Amino acid sequence: MGRYNLLDEKWIAVICQDGGQTELVSLKELFANAQRYYDLAGEMKTQDFAVMRVLLAVLHTIFSRFDAEGEPYDLLEIDEERFRQEEPVNEENLKEYEDVLFDTWMDLWEEGKFPEVVQEYLERWRDHFYLFDDRYPFYQVTAAEMNELAAGGGQFFGKNLNRTVSESNNKVALFSPIGDIKKGKDKLSYDQLARWIITFQGYTGTGDKVFVGSSKMQWSKGWLYDLGGIYLRGKNLFETLLLNCKLSVANDKADEEIQYIQTVQIPSWERSPIENVDVYFKNQVNNLATLYSSWSRAVSFDQNFQEGEAFSCHIAKLPEINHVNNFLEPMTCWIRANTGPNKGNNLPKKHRPEEAMWRNFSILMGLEKEGEKSHRPGILQWYSRISESLREIARYKITICGVSMRDDGNAMSWSPTDEIVDTINLETAVAVDVGDDGWLVRINHLVNETRHKINRTLGIFLHRVSMIRGFDAKDSRLENRGREELYQRIDVAFRDWIGKIRASDSMDEKSNEWYRVLEKALMTYATEIFESATVRDFKGISEDDKELNIATAYNAFRNQIYKEFHREG
Repeated sequence: MGRYNLLDEKWIAVICQDGGQTELVSLKELFANAQRYYDLAGEMKTQDFAVMRVLLAVLHTIFSRFDAEGEPYDLLEIDEERFRQEEPVNEENLKEYEDVLFDTWMDLWEEGKFPEVVQEYLERWRDHFYLFDDRYPFYQVTAAEMNELAAGGGQFFGKNLNRTVSESNNKVALFSPIGDIKKGKDKLSYDQLARWIITFQGYTGTGDKVFVGSSKMQWSKGWLYDLGGIYLRGKNLFETLLLNCKLSVANDKADEEIQYIQTVQIPSWERSPIENVDVYFKNQVNNLATLYSSWSRAVSFDQNFQEGEAFSCHIAKLPEINHVNNFLEPMTCWIRANTGPNKGNNLPKKHRPEEAMWRNFSILMGLEKEGEKSHRPGILQWYSRISESLREIARYKITICGVSMRDDGNAMSWSPTDEIVDTINLETAVAVDVGDDGWLVRINHLVNETRHKINRTLGIFLHRVSMIRGFDAKDSRLENRGREELYQRIDVAFRDWIGKIRASDSMDEKSNEWYRVLEKALMTYATEIFESATVRDFKGISEDDKELNIATAYNAFRNQIYKEFHREG
């Protein structure tokens, strides 16, 4: 008999719009009242991202089969017992199917809440949403199946599963938010366990040793682990979920997109545990519902576990999902590999902790940088399409959110160490202005020029200061540190500037506005260094029979500033 059913138990953390308090809700409550919640509110944003994708898997499954009124599409055969789609849509009906999917999305947006068919679908699959069950445990295999697959698997503890701790058996997490008295780090409530098992399947690492099948496989570290996660945030949770529900195609001329919607949406709970394991050996991650509810490990819980006890489970590695040109994934940045076995192909691009997302604007928006053009994230392509059909969205201030899991850099473990979270606010009309003379191209040019101007002014100045202070000409530590400090100083100003751009603004005037901010920041930074210079800095050195000291370096910097910002050509 199953225990702790996710349809009824309160395990999803949300922020309520009325009062702003955080509370736990069930899966059914969330879909019934999504318009009343502001956002997800789990322990980490990476956790929220993982949980959101499970919610999206529900939506993609249902609305690939039913319209906004809860009626099945005439083009499909739907079984009445489980609401399963019996067969893929016929190729000759694909264009019509694409159109009705888009109409469904538009109708849902207009309605502002999810229809009753969501509740009906979840009830049809109630027996697959038990966290503890002897047949269909959620996101798990049974103990008997684990014995058959991987001789019982490797032991894994609560402190490994809980990513706010992420402690291994070999290394203690010194700054854990949870004490370890009486194995406190291993203790998890049922609601925590539900959230963390979903997160773990997305952000896993490779430090565990036991695997399913042949040792020659490329093992998954968790699909989400390698993503530079991108999603859109709306005014409430309903809007956020729907904005990220890429129900139809963003580009009807892209053959792979047509293929993606033709494939039947099958989330993990519509398969048996063993069928879910087989998916990764048979390369069957070919639809968004499967991708959004994907596994990296076969996991087996102790079905007698009780809250208040130290938690442990058993796990075994599953094969990695293909990363190369896998544009089924719409919620990531991409980068073209210039070296290695994947040279010339696109791979997911993780966010970097030391760089704000706007500094990689070309990658975020799929624009050209130094001759290379990235693939634009599918969710941003999708937003461009829906904005063409919804006039009110043109005035909408959209928030583009970025999320990645930081790792320890150790290829033997890829242990999670921190998360990377960022946002950019843009007026919709600006965010979708992708033409050659549009706002995105102009902003991208300014971001690239900002980098070049910093390098040609502050970068050269700091390089000279470093040499004056006796460092080797190849030592770039002072230069690199100064550039990063300058970027930190201008970060808030850039976010404020880009967020206030209106599509009707003059591009030249807005560009000059930003350059004035940048020039002032550069002058202030260099002047502070000059004014705090030591006697040694003024004494300087002789280089190529010329005197180089802080005064000559500062004067050269000021001349370069004039050339960059005031001299035409």
